Amino acid sequence: MTSMLYTADMTAKLNHPDDIGISPKACFRDSFKAGAAWMMLVYATDVPGIYMLSRNPDWPLLVRVAVTLVPLFFAFQYVRAVARWIRGMDELHRALSLESFAFATVVYLLLTTAWFLLGHAGLWSAFAQSTNVHLDKVPWKNCTFIICMIHVLFGIGYSICKRRFQ
Repeated sequence: MTSMLYTADMTAKLNHPDDIGISPKACFRDSFKAGAAWMMLVYATDVPGIYMLSRNPDWPLLVRVAVTLVPLFFAFQYVRAVARWIRGMDELHRALSLESFAFATVVYLLLTTAWFLLGHAGLWSAFAQSTNVHLDKVPWKNCTFIICMIHVLFGIGYSICKRRFQ
């Protein structure tokens, strides 16, 4: 019995980071396996939820909390799907992916911290006065923005990490 399971697992196709995203080898089905469906549900509930909460501040607290928690539930499912996808990789790609996600997370935290510190120093208001571009309104705390930035930074980190093995 265990040998059949072992054989079935050995013949299964391993996940590969190049199977998703924008590449010639990318597959829409593999993107869903890597959590794209959950990511889309985060997008589909986060932005409308923010809009509804800003237009209806008199809603009961329980309803406002529920509207706020729905995208967080989908974000948790997205993280689970990504973790499961990474577990299905070989050792090299798993290490590259984990390094890339660590890179993305740290860079996002550094960018967010620097953005807020520069905002407190008055840089964004001075920039807005001189150029009429309001960078102080970048939604760093928005769930959709966070996931998009982490994905973009993951791609940059993966490109950097992958260069060591070419």
